[in-house]
Amino acid sequence: MKALKTLLVTSFLVLFGAPTQAQTDGSSKIERNIPLIVAETFRKSFPDKDPVWFSDYQGRYNQKLVYHAKFIFDKRYCQAIYDINGNQIAFAATVEYNELPEAARNYMKQNYPTFAIAEALLVTDSDKEVTYELGIYIDGVYVIQVFSSDGTFLKNTRT
Repeated sequence: MKALKTLLVTSFLVLFGAPTQAQTDGSSKIERNIPLIVAETFRKSFPDKDPVWFSDYQGRYNQKLVYHAKFIFDKRYCQAIYDINGNQIAFAATVEYNELPEAARNYMKQNYPTFAIAEALLVTDSDKEVTYELGIYIDGVYVIQVFSSDGTFLKNTRT
């Protein structure tokens, strides 16, 4: 009987304690409760798409809740990012290496010749500014190299 109680308590902690811990680690999580305004805004822009929704906190002090709709569009992995009021913050789509501006490719060859590009994105923000974001791993840290639409290096960020 004591073994059964121990098993039940352990099962309860595993089933209900682990998800609670996952919510506090600061990473994005699959979201099932999307605000109606966010879902409607997405449906107006992409009526035939069925996204997987994620949420996380962004901003200077991680105090801005945002929603990511991840889906496939035009045979590319994409994501549309929205604030809690349904305003689209950004749209990102994967791009192939040969689609990157030549200046960005040359910069990466010159400055990071031994680092493979883990992810290449074409990002359009709410002001319609287009940038390319190239993700690489440097000593186990994911670093994003940001380039302008013509391939000029702008900055890098560490996540």
